[in-house]
Amino acid sequence: MLLRLFNGGGELGKSKSYEIIEYRKKIMDSLCRNKEILKLFNATDLKHPEDELPYHKFYPHEYIPETITSTERFICFDIRATHNTQNRTLKELIIYFFISCHQDVVPYFEDGRSYLWYDKVVCALDELFTDQYKLGIGKMELISNDPYYPQQKFKGRKLMFRVSDFYNGKEYGK
Repeated sequence: MLLRLFNGGGELGKSKSYEIIEYRKKIMDSLCRNKEILKLFNATDLKHPEDELPYHKFYPHEYIPETITSTERFICFDIRATHNTQNRTLKELIIYFFISCHQDVVPYFEDGRSYLWYDKVVCALDELFTDQYKLGIGKMELISNDPYYPQQKFKGRKLMFRVSDFYNGKEYGK
């Protein structure tokens, strides 16, 4: 079990933030298994995308290349957890997605139409996560979709999803 990995086989202990590790894994797994996301990264032929895409195209933190040597595309994500002030047994999770690509690969062509690549990724992420029970105890909801310009030659979008979960999953039966 995942909890046993953290301290050599015993219980997790007093940490109430261990779920962040699980959330990151679930998000990464969802990205690596989604057919539309894989198509947008030209990765549908990969036998093991879960071994090849993390830390190359998908990052569990915000990532911006320092030196631009090629045209790249990325999906990065991070997680914020805060107490729910109305219900102390719950925490609110905000999942941030940072979708970016080099300006030379912004155009994306599909079925004779031209799109912005990052807009297609936004649609795929929206479909993958909105109103789904991927994380937490409720359905995830998209709460913002903003322009994102992490570097002069990179363009994209920043998404925020919200979901609730138990503050202490071990104590509350998770």
